[in-house]
Amino acid sequence: MWAAVAILSCLLPSAAAAGRLLSSRRAAKVDHVYGPDIYSAFGSAFNEHRPVVATTLGYQKCGTTMIYSVLKLHPDVIGPSPKELHYLAGPEATTQCSKQGPALSFQEYFDDCFAGQRPQAGQVARDFTPTYGTIQFISDFDKNVKALNESETVFRFIAVLREPASRATSAISMRRKNNEGEWGNATDFDLDVALWDRLQERREDGNGSRFITDGEYVTPLARWLETNPRDSLLVLNRNHLSTIPTWIRIFRHLGLRVPSDKSIRKMIRAANLHYTEMQMEKYSETQTAQYSANSLLMHSLHAHYEPYNQKLWELLGTPAWW
Repeated sequence: MWAAVAILSCLLPSAAAAGRLLSSRRAAKVDHVYGPDIYSAFGSAFNEHRPVVATTLGYQKCGTTMIYSVLKLHPDVIGPSPKELHYLAGPEATTQCSKQGPALSFQEYFDDCFAGQRPQAGQVARDFTPTYGTIQFISDFDKNVKALNESETVFRFIAVLREPASRATSAISMRRKNNEGEWGNATDFDLDVALWDRLQERREDGNGSRFITDGEYVTPLARWLETNPRDSLLVLNRNHLSTIPTWIRIFRHLGLRVPSDKSIRKMIRAANLHYTEMQMEKYSETQTAQYSANSLLMHSLHAHYEPYNQKLWELLGTPAWW
């Protein structure tokens, strides 16, 4: 028996060696090459010891609230209570900051939107406004960001993408759930008709509501990438927002310390729980049910988005995410 124990003791690593092995595996996992794959595209690990502003290029109803909620739990992330500031979208947007944007300097930006609090080296300030990356605002947003450029502070960008037909139905359903104007008393049939009319407008004259155009992701992304480096933008697959590899990439892209896998899981669970409670409260207040779109409408939406999706996969260099 003792001989067997001696043999096993030679084969099994010591506690210190086992720790080193786990650390090396963890490092290899953290150093996983950024996309293109099923999780993400573009992006890069940010290793410069500078303050970072993390902002999103979009998109509404794609998961920006999830990212915002998890980042709020990281000790090195600062930011105002409102998730969406709209400050850098241009004069047409209504801001949540103390003054209307855009700012002429980073100090003005932080004074107006962060009560003067500025991130220090190794910290991240968050501004998660999903309209920044839409066709309507992308050009003004890009111009306003470039006007703030300075050597001390850097912007890092995130875009989250969702299957666009589902995004469109979720966006219009949100209007009813939030009891916004004419949408408050709308039936499922009313929502079907509203989406159908907007889809036809887009097809016939090139105009269209954001319910439709916000899902044509490739157009604003390609425009933004014409003048910005790809490694500054991490494009995420919404279907994998609850996975460890996605969050390791997010933390590293923003230059943040990467928590343990256990801590990341806790952060994801807390964010999901908060979102679920928030949605249940909204549905309870308005006494509305989840919108179920007509199958013919969904077929038409899928057909509309298909050519945009094909161009998107070519731009990202990924396999199809949906």
